[in-house]
Amino acid sequence: MLDSLENELDISAQKIKNLEKEVADMQNVIYSLSESLKETQRYLVKLAHNQSEVTKRISQWPYIVVERSEGE
Repeated sequence: MLDSLENELDISAQKIKNLEKEVADMQNVIYSLSESLKETQRYLVKLAHNQSEVTKRISQWPYIVVERSEGE
């Protein structure tokens, strides 16, 4: 009976260690994904800023109206 309880305790302890290792691995993955997401967000902010600048510059271009002549 005592051996059975000790065996169950050892099995439970090993399961807990395995779960702790899995949690640590998941934390590392989450940290890595978080850093990648931050980098992506910085890129998108820069892209949006550049797009805004391009739009602003294009809106300031002087346009000349060209009418087609009948020969064209």
